[in-house]
Amino acid sequence: MMKLSQHAYEVVNSFKQSLDETQRQALQDENFEELQMLIEAAIGSSVSRALHDLAKELELLAKKTRQAGASLEKIDK
Repeated sequence: MMKLSQHAYEVVNSFKQSLDETQRQALQDENFEELQMLIEAAIGSSVSRALHDLAKELELLAKKTRQAGASLEKIDK
């Protein structure tokens, strides 16, 4: 799995390549570094939200599984 900072770095490099020479010269390294940090933060936030949502779904599935197990125990008795 690609690391977050590596992925952001590659996105910024792709963006740099899409610029013409004049545009590239108008931007400084600090601008690209700031863009990389913003991309990292955006990806990290999205991943965090997705993992949170997945955890909630797993909690619900576990609850339903426990309920189904309890129902089976009642039938078995």
